[in-house]
Amino acid sequence: MTEPRIAPLSPPEAAQLPTSVRQRLMHIERCLFWKGEVQRADLVDTFEVTTVQAAKDFRLYMDSFPGKMVYNKSRRRYVPEPAFSPALIRPDTLDEFAAIPSAKVPVAHWPLPLRRASPEVLLSVVEAVRERRKIEVQYQSMTGQAPEWRWLSPHAFASDAERWHVRAFCHTRREFRDFVLGRILATRAVAATNIDPVADTEWNTFVEVLVTPNPRLETEQRQAIGAEYQLPDDLELTLKLRESMLFYVKAKFESPKTDDPAAHQLFVAELKQLK
Repeated sequence: MTEPRIAPLSPPEAAQLPTSVRQRLMHIERCLFWKGEVQRADLVDTFEVTTVQAAKDFRLYMDSFPGKMVYNKSRRRYVPEPAFSPALIRPDTLDEFAAIPSAKVPVAHWPLPLRRASPEVLLSVVEAVRERRKIEVQYQSMTGQAPEWRWLSPHAFASDAERWHVRAFCHTRREFRDFVLGRILATRAVAATNIDPVADTEWNTFVEVLVTPNPRLETEQRQAIGAEYQLPDDLELTLKLRESMLFYVKAKFESPKTDDPAAHQLFVAELKQLK
């Protein structure tokens, strides 16, 4: 007996699907978009579900979003319809797809070592932040000295898109600072702390910065950069960020030691401090 078809889902109804089901349907779309095909093994291998469950997911997707994909009998897999466009995902960066193997879309990655912290360190530091306690850590600073033990009262995490920091009060330096998680070699004791995160002025103060293509570039070059970064028509974007993160923004976009404006594509200027 043929299984009954269900009525197509509207976007609000699709959002109400169980998270596990929605994630599998989104993966179907990623494969259609990136590889130009999808088969049950893509769900079975990625989510460790049975082939029966994968078949149900494919049927649910086809019934919910008709006209998106069709089964190709000769290739024994599903392929996107000619007018395919995703219904659940919004492709705007390759980061979402680059980890999906595709024979037709070559991808090269920089062979750089990853910046990681040990699971034990992460567990201890996250717990200290969550429980608002101070923790003793062995930290390797960039001073050239040997790693030393110090007490930190951590209260938040921050990322500069390359590495994670923990924002904490350093009981050795008697000030709030950023500590790179990958440089915390070990942790040991924990204790109560009387440090209030409200006292971290740089963390709790917000600033606005102006981002715009380098004024020294030609008009066409500035417009190309504006399109790349999706800047407004006037090529000026105002960002709101914590004052403690301003250092990393400026470090990322600061002018390199060259007179070539093409090597310094974006210009960042601090606008004002927000109360």
